Amino acid sequence: MVEADSARPQLSSLSAAWQAVGPGQVASLAYGKISGRVSSIAIDPEDVTGNTVYLGTTGGGVWRSSNAAGPAGSVSFTPLTDNLPVFSGNAGSSGTASLSIGAISVQTGGIVLAGTGDPNDASDSYYGSGILRSPDGGLTWTLIQNSQDGATGLHSFTGLGFAGFAWSTTNPSLVVAAVSQSAEGVIVNDPIQSSVMGLYVSNDAGLTWRMATISDGSQVVQTPIGLGGNAGGVAATAVVWNPVRQRFYAAVRAHGYYESRDGVSWTRMAGQPGTAMTLQRCPPSFGAGGSSSCPVFRGALAVDPNSGDTFAITTDRDNVDQGLWQDRCGLSAGRCTSAEASFVNRLASTALEAGSGSAAIPQADYNLSLAAVSSGSDTLLFIGTNDLYRCSVAAGCLLRNTTNATNACGAPAGVAPAQHAIATLSAPSLLFLGNDSGLWRSTDGVHEQGSPCSADDASHFENLNAGLGSLAEIVSFAQDPENPSALIAGLGTNGSASSSGNPTTSWPQVSAGEGGTVAIDPNNPLLWYLSTAGGVSIRECSRGEDCSAADFAGPPTIGAAQTGVDASVIDPPWILDPAMSANVLIGTCRVWRGAAASGILWSSANQLSTTLGGPQNSACDPTTNPFVRSLAAAGSAVNAGTVQNSGSKVLYAGTAGALDGGGVFAGHVFTTASADVASATTKWTDLAASPVTNDFSNSGRFNPGRFDVASLAADPHDATDGRSMRR
Repeated sequence: MVEADSARPQLSSLSAAWQAVGPGQVASLAYGKISGRVSSIAIDPEDVTGNTVYLGTTGGGVWRSSNAAGPAGSVSFTPLTDNLPVFSGNAGSSGTASLSIGAISVQTGGIVLAGTGDPNDASDSYYGSGILRSPDGGLTWTLIQNSQDGATGLHSFTGLGFAGFAWSTTNPSLVVAAVSQSAEGVIVNDPIQSSVMGLYVSNDAGLTWRMATISDGSQVVQTPIGLGGNAGGVAATAVVWNPVRQRFYAAVRAHGYYESRDGVSWTRMAGQPGTAMTLQRCPPSFGAGGSSSCPVFRGALAVDPNSGDTFAITTDRDNVDQGLWQDRCGLSAGRCTSAEASFVNRLASTALEAGSGSAAIPQADYNLSLAAVSSGSDTLLFIGTNDLYRCSVAAGCLLRNTTNATNACGAPAGVAPAQHAIATLSAPSLLFLGNDSGLWRSTDGVHEQGSPCSADDASHFENLNAGLGSLAEIVSFAQDPENPSALIAGLGTNGSASSSGNPTTSWPQVSAGEGGTVAIDPNNPLLWYLSTAGGVSIRECSRGEDCSAADFAGPPTIGAAQTGVDASVIDPPWILDPAMSANVLIGTCRVWRGAAASGILWSSANQLSTTLGGPQNSACDPTTNPFVRSLAAAGSAVNAGTVQNSGSKVLYAGTAGALDGGGVFAGHVFTTASADVASATTKWTDLAASPVTNDFSNSGRFNPGRFDVASLAADPHDATDGRSMRR
């Protein structure tokens, strides 16, 4: 029998005080101090010194500095959105609290717009609830949750992401927003029926918004209509304003590039930045996601405000490079000599590609940014992918990798990978760079003159993460039962870190690989375990608080060889068996158990289940077999004489969601009460087939949305010996 837990009384107080324990920053092995993902950056246009800078972060909200151009060691940022009244339960607002900022922009007069919802295409690109607007430089904020489209009603921003804002220079109250998809919003089905992606315009500096109309010739692609009529809309991945041409330009996924004089009416550009962006491959379609054959998945735009030139770079849904293109304004007497913008000049972009026969730009769906900076009569282009590239347009745009964080050079610049945001000033030559690990700065326009990959590269960047607070994404954490100040945490792409008894300072990074599950043996706190890479990769250290990066280097203690080279989610679940903590339970597409301290004796005999659903083949098939997303164990300890059957007798496994690797069995919970005799042929019971006895709104179905079962907890005090659990 399954019972919806929401019907039970909530005994824990929501007003209990919490105290931050860190990490403030992480002292990384390769890049100095790191903080967390910076997704957007804006320099206050009224501060010509470049000291006033705003950051949008994924999960950490908006931060502001008033000395960002000062000495690197003294630069500090202050969080502006940690305690917003609009997200308070007493605010009377239906807004979902979201501190995931996809885009940030500052206008003269201190107006700040922060679009909530991360548009980068990752499972941790968290969704938003609208636009945060401040009229006073971030002192106070209001949340704008929807557009106001007259007779056609309201169109919501719930569950979406913001890719950018662009302000007109001819009308300082006119601003356009590019509203895109948030991957996590899709995974958890957060967008509501009235949520619509696309282009939105405001004529009152962001106080109110209305949906724009997008057209391909006579065919309307998007326009304000009634509830549900836009079918989710079209994802706008970039928007800019060209002050010379006095027009807006935008990239729209699966459709192409568009222009507008007023932000209200948009038409498809005749000269698209890619030879494959034809109407045959990108046919107009109303209110739908567009054609899968259209090679526009993510587009980035930049404008040189002095020359009037516009630049675009695009990748398709497989990250294949569609080229770096330039529209030449041909500035003369303050006007462009070419009447219409047209991307006819292709610049070389092969340096961005994976090579070896692949034209893909690695991770471009996740990190692709573009900036254009005036430099006398020249334009400097900066392109952020995994690394930061720079070129001089006048010199033919020979792209130079300035950071080399992801190749054999060994990151000589000391800048972490995955570049999401670039903000620049031409005078002084300031560049701010935001990536997965935080914030860096260049005060010379990254003017590297030495040989590529030389030690001199480090002199062109400064690490500003010491001035940022905690932005870490905590995937998991563990606490020493004898010393509450000793913690270890898995931080996803930023590895794993340990507090080493001092949780309020920078935590040392103890592994640079993908930081997933971590654990401290409750019966022997000297035994620390952590994930050192994606997939099954568990490393043990037996020195407790003295464990360092050297202890977690090398091949995993328990890895793919011990678990049949099974496929899994990126951070596969594993737990130390609560009944016998010397054993570890691991979930792939099946469940395994064995000794945690050594993988020598592991074999196929360590399997405790068949694949939990789908065809019973020897290898996990990610298209048919659900991946395990969570584990729990309970019941009395059993010593069965074999490691795999010793420990907890009752086991539970939750599966990934419909869009996360759960397949047909997405969001199910499986169990066995006979783990003491289980083997590779043991078929577990699917609890999702049981009726939910107190959830009448869903006709008694368990998890009808088929979402991830991200966590399971078995009640250790339950009299049924492990038969009661929470999900």
